[in-house]
Amino acid sequence: MPRPEAEVRLFCFPYGGSGPGIFRHWPERLSDSIEAIGILYPGRESRSMESLVPDIEQLAEAMLPGMLPYLEKPFALFGHSLGALLSFELARRLADSHNIHPEHLFVAGATAPHYPVEKPIHHLSDEQFLTALIGMRGMPDAILANHRLLEYALPIIRNDFAACANYQPQSGTKLACGLTAFAGKDDPRARLARVEAWQQYTAAGFTQQVFSGGHFFIHDREQDILASINAELSGLSDSASG
Repeated sequence: MPRPEAEVRLFCFPYGGSGPGIFRHWPERLSDSIEAIGILYPGRESRSMESLVPDIEQLAEAMLPGMLPYLEKPFALFGHSLGALLSFELARRLADSHNIHPEHLFVAGATAPHYPVEKPIHHLSDEQFLTALIGMRGMPDAILANHRLLEYALPIIRNDFAACANYQPQSGTKLACGLTAFAGKDDPRARLARVEAWQQYTAAGFTQQVFSGGHFFIHDREQDILASINAELSGLSDSASG
């Protein structure tokens, strides 16, 4: 939902295998001062004719030209899992190459970038890969019940898991913006101590917020997460107005 009068833009990067639809309720639940923009990755939905990109650095580099025209006003980044690593890489590249800095980075369901993925699954057979996904409770029943949808979705999800597993961030990066890390208490892919290590990547303030739930806690705790985002970014817009 376009909100041209908004004072802050929030770019929202979905987790692997998904699209901007997971943020469909965010515009109506965020402050009027915040414009939420959901990001669609190549190789899916309306971009299905484009090639999948199994590399976070390549994906970030490809996305920069399209984002730059929308950075004329204060902005922040939110990402979950794959989206967290991608939003961090974009923030790093914007700072290094363009001297442009987000007002805040929100990451969810992701360990700090220097930690390797524990028990990667992207290399498993289709049957083993699907079993692992079901165990994470990340596959909608509508896809599991539809063979054609499953056949379409699995290569995309596998690509995105490979991108996370292969990511090796540039060492020594410290962002100039504040950073908030959201974590699920029972998330097997992002243990709390490794989420807390995100504080190494900011020269400004760091906050970790822990919620009940597993890897996809952002759906069950959406209201709480949006309240935190509203509080952080509405404060920025109030300062700008003052």
